[in-house]
Amino acid sequence: MPDSSSQPLQPVRPDSMELLFFYPCPHCGGSVPLVNPVQPLMARCEGCRKRFPIMPIDERSVVFLKLMLDNGRAAMDADYL
Repeated sequence: MPDSSSQPLQPVRPDSMELLFFYPCPHCGGSVPLVNPVQPLMARCEGCRKRFPIMPIDERSVVFLKLMLDNGRAAMDADYL
């Protein structure tokens, strides 16, 4: 195994992606991030610690975006390559 300190690291490409949605807390106005919330659920605000119901997103939209971006691989900056 080569010594990792002697070789420069090459940039790593993404191999998957998730979508992050931000919901405003109805109690304090804080922003609550949720990853692909495709089911109705109760979110908890990290600011005020209160819970509130969220409206889920359409799972077909998530699948479409992941397909169009090849699960993140097509979103790489072409100028960086």
